[in-house]
Amino acid sequence: MKLRRLFILASLCLPMGMAQADDNDDFGVWTEISVEKHLTQTLDLGFEGEIRTGNNSSTIDRLSGGLKLSYKPSKYFKFGACYAFYGDYSAEKESKHSYFEDGELASYRLTPGYWKPNHRFYLEATATKKFWKWLRISVRERYQFNHEAETTVDRTEFEREEYFTPTGPVRGDWESYNVPKINDCESQQRLRTRLKFEYDKKGVDWNPFVSVELYNSLDKAMHLHKVRTGIGTEYKINKQHKVGMAYLYSCHLDNNPNEHKHALNISYGFDF
Repeated sequence: MKLRRLFILASLCLPMGMAQADDNDDFGVWTEISVEKHLTQTLDLGFEGEIRTGNNSSTIDRLSGGLKLSYKPSKYFKFGACYAFYGDYSAEKESKHSYFEDGELASYRLTPGYWKPNHRFYLEATATKKFWKWLRISVRERYQFNHEAETTVDRTEFEREEYFTPTGPVRGDWESYNVPKINDCESQQRLRTRLKFEYDKKGVDWNPFVSVELYNSLDKAMHLHKVRTGIGTEYKINKQHKVGMAYLYSCHLDNNPNEHKHALNISYGFDF
């Protein structure tokens, strides 16, 4: 039933994401690099790094790096554990607070852009099966724990007063003062389920794929809060080098149900 549900979601979400982009959507470029060292025939140690852009690719939204240990006891199963440190960028934001009776602005708040440090740890298990010597189907279950560290931001409040005189109201100059904002530390637990269909035929260096991933919150009784679908391909340059490109579409179901994220994912991998 789970595989069927994921396949239906992949079939529906990809066309919807490509066709329903509007002014509220965001586009970014996600660049990934991975380096993997084969310690033994079944054990690998790797590094993963990523740069993400947002706000229609005008700003850098995320920088991350992590270490991953993988264990593959057979061609059907693979297990992994990873720790990553990453920073999320929150762009400058202006909030308008109050207005005078004629509609002119009376006060507003300016929050500068700042970075939020995060720690991420995950455990995953992947089951893979090949059909008809060309179709590879894999299901990955990933437990993910995120911890966002506490940050303090110096916001600036701007306001002006209105004075009443015999000749009419007079408005004073803008005055400003700082109001620190403390973002408390926060932890989240997710269960991410991904289904992937990949063309993998012997002697062919191109590997097109389509995938769908469900993000369920373990803190909220398995509440489904995001669906991410992807379509793309990988190209094996040789036994050690490979590159990839994909279109990703993420649909948030709770915080911003009317906003969607589109991303061009570019990746490079080196194995030795």
